[in-house]
Amino acid sequence: MLQQPLYSLFIRLIPENLIVIYAICLLTESDVNLKNLFISGIIGGICVYLTRMLPIHFGVHTILSVMLMIVLAIRLNGIEIHKAITASLTSVILLFISDLMFVVFYNALNFTSALSGQTLVSVLAGVPSLVLFYFIVRFIIFIKGMRVKNEQY
Repeated sequence: MLQQPLYSLFIRLIPENLIVIYAICLLTESDVNLKNLFISGIIGGICVYLTRMLPIHFGVHTILSVMLMIVLAIRLNGIEIHKAITASLTSVILLFISDLMFVVFYNALNFTSALSGQTLVSVLAGVPSLVLFYFIVRFIIFIKGMRVKNEQY
């Protein structure tokens, strides 16, 4: 069980799910419907928050969260199942990479004591990794677009 304060839902989980669903839409080249995006992000954030409170082993909540993202991408955003699975796994891996980069960065600054626990500081320390994740996704989409332009000529 991973205890989290309620403010982590609004500061970290809902924005994280919004960006993950947005990344899934971008990676699958589907239309982004803002209403469905926000509904998916809020439902995803709440479900992840509740899943983390379950008495299950660490890591199982991640698998359940990925499955939830796939279902939300298919049901609310109209993405094909095989594309939703691929994009969800890609998005979660990119999110883990951006989180890992900031953990290494905070480790180098000896800031790890503030990251332990579920304090407001530790929740806020996770926000820059979301921004990095967003820019990584935008960079991948940019490169993907450049590749398509080069193939057309």
